[in-house]
Amino acid sequence: MSLYALYLILIKQLQQKWGRFLLASGGIMVGIWAITLTTSLSLGLSSTITEAINSQDGAKSFLLSKTKDGATDFFDIKEAPKFVAISQSEVDTFKTKNPAIRGAYPNNSAITVNQKLDSNPCTPIVKNISEITLEPATNNCNRLTLARSNFDKFYEQNRLNWIGSKEPTKTGEIVACFKCSNFGQSLKATTPEELLNKQISLEYVSAPIVYNAGSIIDTQNSARGSVPISESKVNNFIITAVIDDRDSSNAQNNFYVDKSYFEEAISLSKQNVDSANIGYINWEVYVDTYQNTASVINNLKADKYLAFSATLLLVQAVQTGFLGLTVVLGLFGLIALIASVFGIVNVMTISVLERQKEIGILKSLGARDGDIFKIFLIESGILGFFGWVLGTLLSVSMGLGISYLFKVLINSNKEWKSNLETFNIEGLTPFFPWQLLLATLVLALFFTILSGVFPALKASRQNPVEVLRSE
Repeated sequence: MSLYALYLILIKQLQQKWGRFLLASGGIMVGIWAITLTTSLSLGLSSTITEAINSQDGAKSFLLSKTKDGATDFFDIKEAPKFVAISQSEVDTFKTKNPAIRGAYPNNSAITVNQKLDSNPCTPIVKNISEITLEPATNNCNRLTLARSNFDKFYEQNRLNWIGSKEPTKTGEIVACFKCSNFGQSLKATTPEELLNKQISLEYVSAPIVYNAGSIIDTQNSARGSVPISESKVNNFIITAVIDDRDSSNAQNNFYVDKSYFEEAISLSKQNVDSANIGYINWEVYVDTYQNTASVINNLKADKYLAFSATLLLVQAVQTGFLGLTVVLGLFGLIALIASVFGIVNVMTISVLERQKEIGILKSLGARDGDIFKIFLIESGILGFFGWVLGTLLSVSMGLGISYLFKVLINSNKEWKSNLETFNIEGLTPFFPWQLLLATLVLALFFTILSGVFPALKASRQNPVEVLRSE
């Protein structure tokens, strides 16, 4: 039988029995709709949550250290580890090998300073660490903590409340917060803008503990905290930018100064460490985009570094959770597809009984058993294709409708919109990847063709003489 003849037979059947075709495709449509819609919404929600997590600055940074035994994963550590102090030169080496790294700085590295509010001296020169932690700030001084950070990271963390210059600070410049540590009040400013270009004087109080690069540190027995500075040193700064933290319920000490001041404080602390070869236990590494975080971590692990990102673990957990949810929801659609098999078998069997005369005539004209088999098998496949088209169109239209309603709901509440924008969420967009559409098409054709095999075999085995005699 020619392809054209086969085409004419199928077209005639579709024209005469189109209502039956649509009804028979209903089960396939429901199954494809359930699988496609639930999967697309699950993928869209997973993508939105992942994007929200990754839009936060912490997604582009991770902690880096180096253990004596070469462990590259925290889950591989069985007992209290001994760390190797990492130097700036070592950091510069792996930054060269990984261009995605924008910066790295010692973690938990901070200096304590006194903000001089008048010409009188601040506290007496300290002799031990207990005096620093117990002694309150005097009336003519304000005690501040300056944490070492990467400027790009610092700016990203505070960009929504940033006022003033957005350029990295130079020697003699400082970025300050307004509310924290009563800083604005100490300078008698009523607004953050009033702090710009003001001059302040800061006196070193303590410096972070450092080690010689390459030395082994037993974290259980090593000293922690900071080291007092026993000689007075005052630096003058111009405030070039201010963090407006007036709406913050827990304003942090957000100050930024050049790293040279940290190095100077360490040299004044008189630690028995080679100033040209200082090392730290932990570094915080900052990459250009969160998409590069995993690859940079893997590169550093290959070089026997211990790299850890809590955000990356969270993203992986979210993706794993939504994958499980997608599979569970997709199973309900699969059940509908399986149920539709019985309906299609029934419809195709009835079609065989109704078309016995047609089968007899075709066989008497020379049609072979394989030709009859192909006619009915293709018809069952067309049922699956129609069901797939209808189910896909329904799921896409409903998905877009849900997305539209979500945006309307967000725009109707300014507080919700503002909070979601903080996480870079503008709406919920269902995700319809071509792999999903192809997979549902294959499922639809598989189940319908499978259900059409028995009726097609029954039709192909009809005896034309008996069929025509009965008619």
